[in-house]
Amino acid sequence: MPAVLPVDSVADTALLTAFCRAVESERPDAVFRDPYARELAGPRGEQLLQRFSGGALTAAGCTVRTSLLDSLIVATLRDTGVDTVVNLGAGLDTRPYRLPIAPSISWIEVDQPSVLAHKADILDPYSPVCALESVPLDLSDVGERRTFLARVGASAARVLVITEGLLIYMAPDAVTALARDLGEWSPFQWWLTDLVSPNALTLMQSRDCESPNTGNVSLHFAPAEGPEFFHSCGWQTAEIHSCLQEGQRLNRPFLSEAFLTADFPEDQRQVLRELFIIAKLKRLGPNGASSSASSK
Repeated sequence: MPAVLPVDSVADTALLTAFCRAVESERPDAVFRDPYARELAGPRGEQLLQRFSGGALTAAGCTVRTSLLDSLIVATLRDTGVDTVVNLGAGLDTRPYRLPIAPSISWIEVDQPSVLAHKADILDPYSPVCALESVPLDLSDVGERRTFLARVGASAARVLVITEGLLIYMAPDAVTALARDLGEWSPFQWWLTDLVSPNALTLMQSRDCESPNTGNVSLHFAPAEGPEFFHSCGWQTAEIHSCLQEGQRLNRPFLSEAFLTADFPEDQRQVLRELFIIAKLKRLGPNGASSSASSK
């Protein structure tokens, strides 16, 4: 049975995430600064976080995910020759405004029309650091999605895909279909995504979803095999990064003190490290060759 978040729509999660980023940005020891997040979140973003029984831990988890993806995006753009970024389910992300991205990069953000309209209204006075295109699109519309991906695949040389906070809301067969769609066009070379394990989904259900405000947004995708889920869809795992370890490094723990200080045996500590991860995937070559991933 899927967990149900205490929000009314997936669009609400964009406001929630923006508020979490605003909270971090306003700390004197902030690990990143998003100067647009507070205005993007508005009063509703704060109200939504208050619905979560583990609100402070939820905000810390968002901080860790944001910071880790920031660094991975910058490194990938620096090292791989990517000329186009496609951010699917972009929400209220402001990386094209705040990260050190070359002006030559083409950044394409995709989300529901209402989310992108809200973002455009708030960010209209500001200029992105690179070429930015906003594409209103329902990603569950397979035909429209494939038309969009074909357009990008025909014009870009090397694409990085980002799915931050998106896949968890999708059924496994829908994720498989998306992965295969992305792998169909050769310019789609790299993919950064967050993933949760089945244990993490259980933890989220007990911590965040037992709320009198429980809404209509269900969490579904938590593959037991982790990034290997994508290997049959034309992708190999290049890197795996533990959000738990990154949270400890940043002093932003998002699990309870009992979890972090318990004297677990090594196999259980590995389970903890794999609760929440960021995976960097690479498109398989024509011969289907794969390589070992580095775990960090």
